Amino acid sequence: MLEDLRANGWSLRPCCMVAAYRIAHFCSVWRKKNIINNLWAAPVLVMYRLITECLFGYEIQAAASIGRRFTIHHGYGVVINKNVVAGDDFTLRHGVTIGNLGANDPSCPVIGNGVELGANVTLLGDVAIGDNVTIGAGSVVVLSLIHISEPTRLRCIS
Repeated sequence: MLEDLRANGWSLRPCCMVAAYRIAHFCSVWRKKNIINNLWAAPVLVMYRLITECLFGYEIQAAASIGRRFTIHHGYGVVINKNVVAGDDFTLRHGVTIGNLGANDPSCPVIGNGVELGANVTLLGDVAIGDNVTIGAGSVVVLSLIHISEPTRLRCIS
């Protein structure tokens, strides 16, 4: 968690957001190991949801798996599904949505190391994002971006 705080430049709001996520993720993992753990983990997870959604205005579900040095810039309106897997050095900005395509399709994006998401980026469905990829503001990604060796501008018009 110390690496996360350093990566966020010790800025109060992002550090609180990441620390709250790390604590909630710990509780989420441990409550599945033993039914008795629900006695202490469940109230912490309820408080996490209340604080993050009502006070901070974001929803990073506790079961999401996010690697080290998780950085948030202006994290208002961020939504991350519980099935998302993100690697180390993951950076996001406000308005980012990462999740599934609907109730009938629970598959979520898998995000590599060193990925940076601009403001209002949306990643939906069974998408794989490779290492060291930057996705610009306002992008909607529904196809995988795995092996991109040089800066590329993708436009999909349908």
